[in-house]
Amino acid sequence: MDKTTLDNILEKHKAQPVGHGYIDIIVSRDNYKDFISDLVTSGYKIDSVSWWEWCEDKKQNEYGLGGPESVFYKGWFSEIPVNVDDFSVSADTTKENIIQEILSKIETKTISFSDETVTFKASNWLTPAIWLDVPDDWRNKYSA
Repeated sequence: MDKTTLDNILEKHKAQPVGHGYIDIIVSRDNYKDFISDLVTSGYKIDSVSWWEWCEDKKQNEYGLGGPESVFYKGWFSEIPVNVDDFSVSADTTKENIIQEILSKIETKTISFSDETVTFKASNWLTPAIWLDVPDDWRNKYSA
């Protein structure tokens, strides 16, 4: 597990970290499966998933609080104010089972707002962001 490999995985899957480190790595719905598979297969530990609203072009957000412009796509992301989904797997769990558990948690995500409930499957704007357990001093290339 090294930083260069991680940065290459992020670039390959057009995954964008928010802030300086490697939490809140927003990944498009088109790329999340392969991104998670590459991370786990390469030995990176996924701690959590947070949730973002994808706002294409200059579209106004409906659910989120605000966030960064995408460096890969035309639009921006707005953080949804809900708790992150944490993962806890035992040491003897296979990488394949870890991948399946994470994908299942993402694909079955439901968020209840005061006047509606949204699901990952039915809401193409609902976007996951991956939190990794890496050294605190690692900084991504997108940080200022």
